[in-house]
Amino acid sequence: MRDFSFAESQADGVAEVALSGDLDMSATFRLEPALDRLLSSGQVGELVLDLGGLAFLDSSGLGLLLATYERSRDAGTAMSIVGPSPEIQRVFRLAGVEGVLPLR
Repeated sequence: MRDFSFAESQADGVAEVALSGDLDMSATFRLEPALDRLLSSGQVGELVLDLGGLAFLDSSGLGLLLATYERSRDAGTAMSIVGPSPEIQRVFRLAGVEGVLPLR
């Protein structure tokens, strides 16, 4: 099990959140408030989630990504997911969300 961490950066209305480690249930409790804060700030026109550093994603982490996508649409904020490893992409495929989540 790898420790989870995330780093935020903002520039010109784009917020990027780089995730690393294991996105499991305990990590979602730390990440969700930060994502909600960004989406409710009114200063973010685009939210980019960089999954390049994720080693593991469980169902609660996947649920958070889906919920964040819905919240971003409701807030009028574009969202994209970048850099998922082949292992994380496989989770998306197996869960049937490859065509739902905004991967680029």
